[in-house]
Amino acid sequence: MPDDEHPMAITLSTGKPVYDYEIAIQPDNGERFYISVNAAPIRDEEGVIIAGIGTFMDVTNRRKAIQQKDEFISVASHELRTPITSLKASLQLLDRMKDNPTKAMPHLIEQSNKSLNKVSVLVADLLNATKLTEGQISLNKSRFFAKDLISECCHHIRFEGKYEIIASGDDLLTIEADKDKIDQVLDNLVNNAAKYAPASKQIFINYTGEGDIAKFSVTDHGPGIPAHKLPHLFDRYYRVDSGGHQYSGLGLGLYICSEIIKRHGGTIGVESNHGKGSTFWFTLPIGQP
Repeated sequence: MPDDEHPMAITLSTGKPVYDYEIAIQPDNGERFYISVNAAPIRDEEGVIIAGIGTFMDVTNRRKAIQQKDEFISVASHELRTPITSLKASLQLLDRMKDNPTKAMPHLIEQSNKSLNKVSVLVADLLNATKLTEGQISLNKSRFFAKDLISECCHHIRFEGKYEIIASGDDLLTIEADKDKIDQVLDNLVNNAAKYAPASKQIFINYTGEGDIAKFSVTDHGPGIPAHKLPHLFDRYYRVDSGGHQYSGLGLGLYICSEIIKRHGGTIGVESNHGKGSTFWFTLPIGQP
């Protein structure tokens, strides 16, 4: 290290101790780790600095804990964004028609309550700090019709009127899962279709049963995704750019989707032909009827 950054050089030149000077070390073949350095001068009886003493402590776990905290805050913000956006859209529409009520008002009020309920569920999960810091996601499973899940999701996309969501599948299909969290997954996949394929005005949702497995898919006819990027889509913080343009976002959406589906015992994946569109899919165990 340069003398102006080296803890021992600093303490010998200034005569002042250095506390908790953190350094990252990257081995040629290995995982990066962090050490904390403390340094202090040693003086003789006349107060002249004659030496220095230094201590080194591995603080990798401390650094990882800080990173996990930052990730936790980011994930929480991302998960809350969708229902809050939907609630905001519903309230804005209600505000416009408050002086001239229409038949749409009861539906908007109902949707506002649903969005608020989603926020309440998320906040309850976030407050359970112990489970979340241990990487646990609590699931509140119930049995419901897949068609009901599809009809209730993505209201903010439907309200905007820019995209047509076309759903098809087995209307008798029921699954046992955490409905709110699977709704989050569908919302995220449809949001991504609108975000990354804005020219594809139709978004297709399909739901079918295959033995004891239910499969859901979201398809767009946008520009597609290059093959070399497909393996990284569900990595934390990974964001797809298009033509050199980096889209906004934290790169957490698909990671969250993947974790939710895995906790349900399902699988998630993507198929895409560059220039022809993309299909994101996930499977869930149907469970005992």
